[in-house]
Amino acid sequence: MINIPDKKSALVKQLLRELGVTIDKKAVVQCSKPRVPNALTAKTIEDARNGRGLEGPIIDLKAFMDSL
Repeated sequence: MINIPDKKSALVKQLLRELGVTIDKKAVVQCSKPRVPNALTAKTIEDARNGRGLEGPIIDLKAFMDSL
C-alpha cells in the first residue's frame, strides 16, 4: 500500500494516467484489510523475535534444506 499526501494525490493520479497504469479496486480493498497471522505463524514470529529456535544464519542452503 502506498500513502500519498492529499496535496500530491492529483499529481500522482495524473502521472499514473499518463503512464497507462490502472488500479484494481478489488486489490485496493484487500490491501486495506489488516492481515492477521494464524496462531502457529504468530507463535513462530514471537519465538523468532525472542531468539527461540534460532541456530544462527543460514550459511549453506543445501545443508539447511537437508536439515528440514
